[in-house]
Amino acid sequence: MSLRAKVLAVVLAALLAPACSNDEGNPFDQFSFSRAPSESAILLYVSGAWAEEAGGPRELFAVDASGTVERLTSCAQRSAPCDFLEVAPSSNPERIVAVRGTIGGDPAASALFFVDLGRSVETIIAPARRVQGADWSYDDSLVIYSAGESEDLRAVAPNGDQDRSLTDTPGFRERSPRLDPGLSFAVHEGLEETPGKSRIFAFQGETDSPIALTAGGPGSEQLAGTPYIVGSDASPVTSPNAQFVAFRRLTGTGNGGLGTWDILYTSISDSESEPVVVAGGGDVYRGAPDWGLDGRIVFVETDAAAAESRIVVIQPTGDERQVLHVEDAGYRMGSPRWLR
Repeated sequence: MSLRAKVLAVVLAALLAPACSNDEGNPFDQFSFSRAPSESAILLYVSGAWAEEAGGPRELFAVDASGTVERLTSCAQRSAPCDFLEVAPSSNPERIVAVRGTIGGDPAASALFFVDLGRSVETIIAPARRVQGADWSYDDSLVIYSAGESEDLRAVAPNGDQDRSLTDTPGFRERSPRLDPGLSFAVHEGLEETPGKSRIFAFQGETDSPIALTAGGPGSEQLAGTPYIVGSDASPVTSPNAQFVAFRRLTGTGNGGLGTWDILYTSISDSESEPVVVAGGGDVYRGAPDWGLDGRIVFVETDAAAAESRIVVIQPTGDERQVLHVEDAGYRMGSPRWLR
């Protein structure tokens, strides 16, 4: 059986097998204050730029091709304010899943939410269990995410039903899972030691060892406050044709403690191929990339010395670099995701 067939079979079996659902009552009985992105919006991202001062909780924003920004949520202004950590869109721009916590809160308290932006309703689909990384399949049938003390992979239906464990590996941390557009392949970062040098892996299934797609880069110094040492590969995303995987690599511990990161891509089928640098160099942080269906890659770039964060759109060749939006680095902008 091919790698793609194995992944598809395991993930679908996890959702179709009998299981106890998340019994939260009516999944649409928890009201939020939100609105759908404009028809012209091309990207979602999180930022604290709504606040008068930097450092506040992050909300969900959208931006169009001209750089016009709109705020979509007001979660931070509730009586119990929350903090948007990551977002993953569905094929419907009004519906998302989001990893949320509280400002300065315990990472173990982060949870996964379904949010209908247009109807201004939400429900929790994975309770507070140190959720890290989430992706919504292109056919809208499932959400894959990483959670738990050992950060294992899990799958769940968008309504919170059939929440299933895909891996149970106490000595191996699987983070930031992503599915390819055909729901036939999954990639994630893997970390065998903490701190350690993470690499990018392909998810095969519950009975097979993961396939390493990258070997990491040179380095041995730990980036303070993170599980990574220099040379770590993180935050993978597949290309639209599922032939390549883009990721970021930690190259240094400077830049005000954020670290310096490059964006690269490599072949999925040829693990011996050398990664290609998409955006690299300079004393800047580069966050998790997202690879759009039109072939462009987006990521947040933060220059601590300039106290500036930028949403950057670029071709895999490194050409046609466009800075779509700029704001104060203190607003902690991140998680840019293309609307489909």
